[in-house]
Amino acid sequence: MNTMEKLQQLVVKVSKGRLSEAVLTPEARLNEDLGLDSLAQSELIVLVEDTFAITVGLEEAAKVTTIGGILAFIEGTVVS
Repeated sequence: MNTMEKLQQLVVKVSKGRLSEAVLTPEARLNEDLGLDSLAQSELIVLVEDTFAITVGLEEAAKVTTIGGILAFIEGTVVS
């Protein structure tokens, strides 16, 4: 399973199954397109940190507004 697939699964989990992986494109905006409120976004950040063993600071979390943005942050942070 690649990073995008893992991230999609986390978003589906946070949305309580309301969203399908098909709508979770890199361009999808967390709030506007996916309807994730600030609590759901915070939960997603915690899951991302746990899943990928990274730390997302408050500034970084505030800047990331799309699935692609989260993906880029993960891929830029995780050391292969």
